Amino acid sequence: MNLIIRPVNMLDLNAVVKIESQAFSMNEDMTRKDMIGRIKNYPDTFLVAEVDYQLVGHIFGPAFNQPYIRDEIYFENHPNRKADQYQTVLSLAVSPEFRKQGIATELLDELSKVAKSQNRLAITLICLPKLISFYEKRGFVNKGKTSDDIPDPDDESSYNMVKELYKKGFSTLT
Repeated sequence: MNLIIRPVNMLDLNAVVKIESQAFSMNEDMTRKDMIGRIKNYPDTFLVAEVDYQLVGHIFGPAFNQPYIRDEIYFENHPNRKADQYQTVLSLAVSPEFRKQGIATELLDELSKVAKSQNRLAITLICLPKLISFYEKRGFVNKGKTSDDIPDPDDESSYNMVKELYKKGFSTLT
């Protein structure tokens, strides 16, 4: 498998929309509108994975000024700001036929490198209970249930997960 991880570009739009829509059971037209804004606003923290020239996954999120994601960040695209200390992950998705091959881990690792190069303190995301162990195995720490909770279709609570990029024990991440 020849895996390449690179920054997104507008030519990736159709493939990104398809993967995101499948992964999260979303309407493709609404997803397309969101993805256009995200590609434009944070192309440096929107990465795609290719296998043999086929786009098979992506990870994206803007920098943010708080250690935990708040609901509004899903609905308001904004450019990355240099002063923001936290890298968010709003989506990590891999095509079904390419799952369980380490692609999601590679995408997380590459975003960690980008975030570190931008002097972010940590990576933060929200996940459902079934994904907690996946993220814990990759260095994330469960910080408890979110206070802003967008319920999933099964009405499960989401959890804040944080991975410190520098092992200095930031008090803001407790």
